Amino acid sequence: MKKKPKRQIVIATVILLVIIALATIYAELAGFIIIRKTEDMSGSEDAISILFVGNSHVFVGNLPQQLKTIARMHNVEIDYKDLSRHANRGGTLSELRESAISEMRSKQYDYIVLTCNGRQISNDYESFLGNVQILSDIARENEVIPVLYNAAWTADKENLDIAAAAYKRAADELDIVLVNAADAWIYAYQEMPDVSLITRFDPRGPHANKAGGFLTACVFAATLFDLHIEEIPGDSQYKGNDAIELAQVAWYFTLK
Repeated sequence: MKKKPKRQIVIATVILLVIIALATIYAELAGFIIIRKTEDMSGSEDAISILFVGNSHVFVGNLPQQLKTIARMHNVEIDYKDLSRHANRGGTLSELRESAISEMRSKQYDYIVLTCNGRQISNDYESFLGNVQILSDIARENEVIPVLYNAAWTADKENLDIAAAAYKRAADELDIVLVNAADAWIYAYQEMPDVSLITRFDPRGPHANKAGGFLTACVFAATLFDLHIEEIPGDSQYKGNDAIELAQVAWYFTLK
């Protein structure tokens, strides 16, 4: 039996690896599997525990891990669990509600972060408000602080404004902390016209790149823990030249 030439074996191996990579990327984009760390509950007893409930604007840009990293610079230890899924793959508050309630009743969390697709909020505000009320009531029963997260889900300022108004209204009506990342992004674009916060190509629609995730994490840190990020951690996922400026923008936005 003749042996295959070495070059043919190498080419076949490369082709196989490319096929596997493309299949994995497609599976992630389609929502069949989720290539991300959904749980980091390995902290000490003193760690602040956060439950994230929502859609891809939580995990694209890796908000939970970026928040954990920058908070650690200020001796604030965070652990988290992320229930979020792509919006068209079960990532709505109504679809995630029972899982979130089960989590709050089975484990002790300090915060629950709730977010929903801005277009869904615009189309059915009452349903959004109802789900937030149910989850925030259960949260308070279990000594968990409810938080609303207004994500920058589109580059269209008009639709962002509509969603932002709905989040602010819900936060006021239900007396919930609001992390207003969408308006912080608008403020960042005004202060830093050349900044890039969104992935250049994403078939799922606009999502945060690493810089956008970093900015959002800084807004969370400032809003929830009063942290002014003035130094970039060595293990930060974003180390761009504008990282410090983005952190300053987040801080000054929350002071407005």
